[in-house]
Amino acid sequence: MKNILFFTQNRWAFGTIHNGLIKELYKHGFYCNLLDWTVSYTPEEFSLLSDRYDIFVTMPDAVMALHDVYKIPFEKIITIAHGQWDILLAKSQARLDFYPLLKGFGVISNVLKNKCEEWRISRVPDIVELGIHFDHFYSKPSNQLKVIGYGGSNETKNFFGQEIKRPNLVPKIVESIEGLEIYKHKFFNHLCMPSYYTKVDCVIMSSIEEAGGLPVMECAASGRLPIGTPVGYFEDNAPKGGGILVPIEENSFIENTTNILNYYKNNTEEYIKKCLDVQEYAKENYDWSKKIESWVRLFSI
Repeated sequence: MKNILFFTQNRWAFGTIHNGLIKELYKHGFYCNLLDWTVSYTPEEFSLLSDRYDIFVTMPDAVMALHDVYKIPFEKIITIAHGQWDILLAKSQARLDFYPLLKGFGVISNVLKNKCEEWRISRVPDIVELGIHFDHFYSKPSNQLKVIGYGGSNETKNFFGQEIKRPNLVPKIVESIEGLEIYKHKFFNHLCMPSYYTKVDCVIMSSIEEAGGLPVMECAASGRLPIGTPVGYFEDNAPKGGGILVPIEENSFIENTTNILNYYKNNTEEYIKKCLDVQEYAKENYDWSKKIESWVRLFSI
């Protein structure tokens, strides 16, 4: 059995992703642990870890810290980019082109793979897709559109200084529709999220950029209506049955989302059917069991 250590943060989306991933990998012969990169460690601790673990997995911007500070050989490191920020930050900070030296390099989407070519990254990455544990998020589908969920901070910027999440747009929409309420995700611990989705009837993703777009995947599994912009996986999944797409442009986003909420608020039977449909789509397409083979291939090199 291979031993893998994920050097990452154990909270929010990364907490959900990596805790789910290591459980699925165990079924395929990989013993994995998480090491929180927000904590300081001694070189001696990492020397002991290196004796035990075959592979260290981290983001591109943490590769040089693993190598230079903690003395982990490049040939034991696999880096996974979850978003454009990961690649661009590493490109701007690293003292050398480390990609050819690593054991492996992965990205979570074809969009990021294309960006690597555009930005002249020296190594072609493998694609490894994110998943969720469907059964963990499953709940009885909602039967009425009343409470709207959303999250994110106005302070979250991409590498070019643009605001990513735009959460300020959602209250403007909901407050214009009589009878709807808001329940904002206040950076709850990732372990709270399955229960959070049972308290809402719809989740709105207003982002201009996302890696995977985990909330719309999770809320679909919970039998709630996902509405979002064409970013991350949602751009491909929504038209196939995973939710409802709305335009990124601000005025069009507000107008379209308002119309959709009004429609489903006033057509309960259609709303219930949509929730059932997206939940079935999530079951067939989002579960880690459907995504794990690409990770197994990458960690088996």
